[in-house]
Amino acid sequence: MLRLSLRNIWSRKGRLVLTAIAVIAGTAFLNGVFVFTDTIEGSFNRMFATAYENTNAIVRSSNVIEGRFGEETRDHIAVSVRDQVASVEGVVEASGMVSSTAVATFEGETLGQDGPPKFAGAWVESESSPWSIAEGAAPSGGTEVVLDRASAKRSGVSVGDTVTIASQQQPRDFTVVGIATFAGNDTTGGASWTLFDLATAQEFLLGSTDLLDAVVVRTDGSVTDVEIADRIDAALGDPEIESLTKDEIVDETQSAVAESLGFMTIFLSIFALIAMFVGSFIIYNVFSISAAQRQRENALLRAIGASRAQVTRSMFVEALVVGVGGSAIGCVAGVGLAATILSVLSAVGFGPTDMDLTVNSSGFVITLVVGTVVTVLCAVAPAVRSGRVPPLAALRDVSVDRADVSRARKVIGAASVVLAAAMVAWGIAGRTLALGGGVVFLFLALIALGPFIATPVARAAGPLLGRLRGAAGTMAARNAARNPKRTALTAGALAVGLALLIGVAVLGASAKATTRSVIGDAFQSDYIVSPQQSNGGIGLPPALAADLRAAGVGDVLGMGASAVQIEENGEFAAKQVLVVDAADAAAVLDITFDQGGFEALDTDGILVALDKASRDGLTVGSTVQAKLLDGGERTLTVRGIFDSDVLGNLIVDRTLFAGSATPLFDLGVFVRTDGGVTDENTAAIAAVTDGYPSAKVQSREAYIDEQSQQIDGFLNFIYALLGMSIFIAVIGIVITLLLAVYERRRELGLLRAVGTTRRQVRSSVLWESLVTAVVGVIMGVLLGVSLGWIIVKALEDQGLSEFSVPTPTIVTAAVMSLVFAAVASFVPARRAAKADILEAIATT
Repeated sequence: MLRLSLRNIWSRKGRLVLTAIAVIAGTAFLNGVFVFTDTIEGSFNRMFATAYENTNAIVRSSNVIEGRFGEETRDHIAVSVRDQVASVEGVVEASGMVSSTAVATFEGETLGQDGPPKFAGAWVESESSPWSIAEGAAPSGGTEVVLDRASAKRSGVSVGDTVTIASQQQPRDFTVVGIATFAGNDTTGGASWTLFDLATAQEFLLGSTDLLDAVVVRTDGSVTDVEIADRIDAALGDPEIESLTKDEIVDETQSAVAESLGFMTIFLSIFALIAMFVGSFIIYNVFSISAAQRQRENALLRAIGASRAQVTRSMFVEALVVGVGGSAIGCVAGVGLAATILSVLSAVGFGPTDMDLTVNSSGFVITLVVGTVVTVLCAVAPAVRSGRVPPLAALRDVSVDRADVSRARKVIGAASVVLAAAMVAWGIAGRTLALGGGVVFLFLALIALGPFIATPVARAAGPLLGRLRGAAGTMAARNAARNPKRTALTAGALAVGLALLIGVAVLGASAKATTRSVIGDAFQSDYIVSPQQSNGGIGLPPALAADLRAAGVGDVLGMGASAVQIEENGEFAAKQVLVVDAADAAAVLDITFDQGGFEALDTDGILVALDKASRDGLTVGSTVQAKLLDGGERTLTVRGIFDSDVLGNLIVDRTLFAGSATPLFDLGVFVRTDGGVTDENTAAIAAVTDGYPSAKVQSREAYIDEQSQQIDGFLNFIYALLGMSIFIAVIGIVITLLLAVYERRRELGLLRAVGTTRRQVRSSVLWESLVTAVVGVIMGVLLGVSLGWIIVKALEDQGLSEFSVPTPTIVTAAVMSLVFAAVASFVPARRAAKADILEAIATT
């Protein structure tokens, strides 16, 4: 039976290939994700290992605040620490290091890419420095700067050009005297860099020549890195300063990269598994059709002595071959997919320059196992049905799948709908995790109840298509209704991809509506000054708000954010706080206070959101313990309880950070003028912001529109990832129609014999494909809108307060689905039109 199974597989190579296509597409996506992230991680690891190869130790402050997403803000150390380190036996070089953020502009355009961080630091003339001059010379004095080669190349900056750089202070002009590379790479993975001499970096970036961020140590080789770190710790004797060896700092850096890429891997893998889920509809459908078309063959095997188990195992062998073979090909295709994406990213300057393709065996194994398991599971039901074929079925002249909709399917479908509704209701009542269960049961309902949608849609389409396309239209509708399970499964694959796309679109539309609502309600400003780019968390210099205030353009609020450790349940945890000037906030912001207000906010005060105050039992007059970056603890008194979804949970006054090393940029500057948006007010504000090239001025409406466009950019990225699912669904329509044409080859030949033209046959296949797509669109739209509503409800506590249905997006997605279905019918229609008339009328 094993040899017979293998010969059967080889004799039906076309069906084997068709079955494997869905497996290949899904596994290519999955393995491509692994190769992509492994390559980037390996490139970063090599880059940072090279960067620190001449470093033996790094000395830095141990006072650090870690944000919610792993980002760190670390305290500075005194310059005197460098001198102490330099005097330690075995140290031949102790170099001061400064690292901060700054935005450089050239001819009005921000250097670097939109998104990656904009870093600034001190140039160090040392063997331990990862930077080396590629063109020009090192910086010297307060007016010279060195740029990374990637940013210079991207912006067309050459040695001798003048760039404007803004840190926390007012912008300054610097002359580019050099172009540098980092450990042989044009930059550090997409980030842009501006490098000054040490004194300039201290004064411009830190505001003091008495501070450093770290000390980089190089030894004479007489001691190990561990020994020199221990000697430095002993010499300093300060628990707030730590010494790390080269291996420790490399491991820390590489771990940070791995953590970031780990999230990316999970995120992309989810979409790969979605593609596999969509593909599973196709795989199951193909095996079901194959089992039906081989009824007579299987019955003959039973008649000559094959057992049920042997026939069942025969199909499992085919599934195993398809799963292993398709997954193996998918793995290879995934390498090609990853290589293509990486080459594009490298061309636009993202990631290290050296991105040698990294292919780990773990990715291959996971992909191979997932693809094979999914394929075999999809074959279980068809294989069992094959084994149950009675020997008498060998007397049938044709083998067509005529399975009706079972009672079990009706029960499962109805139960899934009830359970989905119950889980969603439970989730809305407060058990958010239950919403996920509701989504699962919605998809189960789609699978179970699909035939009950396919049947009436196909029957309703019959009279309409009959009037429009005559006999071809009627035949198309009847073919779609002939096997509602098959039609529903094919349409279900399209429905899943379409539902996810529409669900994301609903989420995006709701997010845009919420943004417009909350910004419009909370901010009573006429103008908003924001950064020219999304600069990886870098905002605007606080000096900009001060200059606008001094210019008398109206009420001006500079709004920043910082991480502070707040005590909760006896432990300190990092929390994001909004930083404002209390008097300006009272004039510009319009938010409701349950207790207290901005007028009571002072240096030792804090405002708390109503939800958080309720959870923690806080009222006006309550105290909370806070720890700043320098490790000092402060007792903050609650001065107000506010009700707003846009300002976070905690608000403090800017004076809280007076004298602290905490970097404070403004995320935006909000201006409320006396006359509103006028040419005079616009000119007055522009006169100030022109001195800050990294800033742009917008009316409130324009700012809100821009935030909506940023949401659109994220949505387009998600749509691109979901495109693989839609592609697989379209492939599924092609496969199903091809197998259906093969199944009906005698019927098609007889139709041709009685006068049906080739054009009519092609037309019938086209309209059958469109009827199937209509079923998928109906299910996809219903499920997608429901899914979007559930997601919005799940995020309601996170501030997503508006529900909006993007009708134009849904209509566009539905029309494109029908277009794809029409294209998918091209090859099957041509094959159907070539049905052999003589073979159809032959009696032997």
